[in-house]
Amino acid sequence: SDLLFWEQYLGVNFVIFISIAVIAGLIPILSESVKVPQTSLILLIPTVYFAVMSFIRAEPTTTLMNIFFALSCLILFAMTLLNGKWYQFQLHEHIIHLFQFFLTSVAGGILFFIRSKKGDPDPESAKDESIHEKKDRSIKRAAPYIRGLLLAIPILALFALLFAQADPIFNDWVQEAFSLFTFANLEEYLIRLALVLLIAYGLLSTFFFAFTESNKVRASQEDKPLVRPFLGSIEANIILGGINLLFLLFVILQFSYLFNGGKNISATGYTYSEYARRGFFELLLVAVISMFLFYVLSTITKREGRSKRWVFSSLGIALVSLVAITLVSAYIRLTLYEIAYGFTRLRTLAHIFMIWVALLLIAIAVLEIRKSLHRLAFVLICFILGLGLTVNLLNIDRFIVQQNVTRMIHGVEVGAESVLDTGYLFSLSDDAIPKMVEYFTDAATPEGVRHEIGGVLACESYKSNATQKKGWPSYHVSQSRRNTLLESLSRELASYPVTEDRYTLYVEVNGKVKTCDGYRYDPID
Repeated sequence: SDLLFWEQYLGVNFVIFISIAVIAGLIPILSESVKVPQTSLILLIPTVYFAVMSFIRAEPTTTLMNIFFALSCLILFAMTLLNGKWYQFQLHEHIIHLFQFFLTSVAGGILFFIRSKKGDPDPESAKDESIHEKKDRSIKRAAPYIRGLLLAIPILALFALLFAQADPIFNDWVQEAFSLFTFANLEEYLIRLALVLLIAYGLLSTFFFAFTESNKVRASQEDKPLVRPFLGSIEANIILGGINLLFLLFVILQFSYLFNGGKNISATGYTYSEYARRGFFELLLVAVISMFLFYVLSTITKREGRSKRWVFSSLGIALVSLVAITLVSAYIRLTLYEIAYGFTRLRTLAHIFMIWVALLLIAIAVLEIRKSLHRLAFVLICFILGLGLTVNLLNIDRFIVQQNVTRMIHGVEVGAESVLDTGYLFSLSDDAIPKMVEYFTDAATPEGVRHEIGGVLACESYKSNATQKKGWPSYHVSQSRRNTLLESLSRELASYPVTEDRYTLYVEVNGKVKTCDGYRYDPID
């Protein structure tokens, strides 16, 4: 872990770390011919996928999701390694087992050594041995290794000294190696050693849980909720009915203004962008809270009798339908805002999230109809994996470049002047470079747009040359592709000179100078 991550950027190092963790964990299992359920091995597919995508995609949110999802799948794999029933767990069982896993991760390493001592070979003879005899035997086993080290150190030192005298390059290498262990670097190496030990202990604890506790992690045989239902059906129906009425009033208002093509919005004194920006995320939050509330009510509500179950399910499905309409409202609001100002990462992620929330709503309605809402945990796992898969396949920064440049080319003007935000393009990750290069080299791209993109690429090229290079653990596919493309355009990008002044980059485009961040234009001196 020290070699892979210390003073390195995120790249292939994370994939290697995940691979080593998985292989190191499976070797003892396979060597002992322990059968691992196929349902557990399936979890390795998303684990490896998200780990690999972490060094293919460079967009920060996508990278964060890839790391989180890869580690989450790996933890779920370790939690249910010998059991494989993760898909049967209810939501509260996942939470309980996760708490047990993290609790064991604190003491698992210690328990590993304790149980290892208890599991020494020849247990019958071990029972007859006294404590002193055990200590003597341990010392006798360790003595040859200690003697070997003590004898080897002065011999190695002698040969190293002779080689240093014989070869000046080897002498420089030895001096450089010993210079690392000066008191000036002592604090750094202590920190690095502590991190290595901490990661090693965490992996050891994880292996301990997977080998000894994962077979005990079981789903409840009966579909019992976390708590016994205590809320009366009348009270629950009143809550759901009140929420449905409020949602219905809101939906009617939306049909009057938003779903009518937005014709009546200006009459209220709001512009498209003001109306779209206001309350979008609140609507998304309302949708999420409503689904959570419905799940909680379904868990704690007593529904004896067919009629009571039917009324509750009807109100629940009505709520899901109204929440879906609310999501459509939020989607249209976001679309209006993007028409006025273009796409950003947050807006793109919100679009993706809304689509998957809509699919989740459909799944909840189906589960309620089939009386299987206790299986929501498995649906949520599929939701999370699907969300992560979509984000990676879409390639967010590339998508933003495509949408915003296309919007600029076609001169889309609704509520605001259509302007290419080159400062925002410059802030995007390496994932955006191939699409910008595609537009820059395309003869069909209007000359003005092409020059604007050329200025951004020139800034990226300058930043790339000024960026400190790291070692091979930091290798990243997106960064490598970016460097190759910018290098191939070095002659064309020379037409857009870049200068630096007090940590600010300036680029000249069409006789004007502006910051690479796109904040202002300044005349050339």
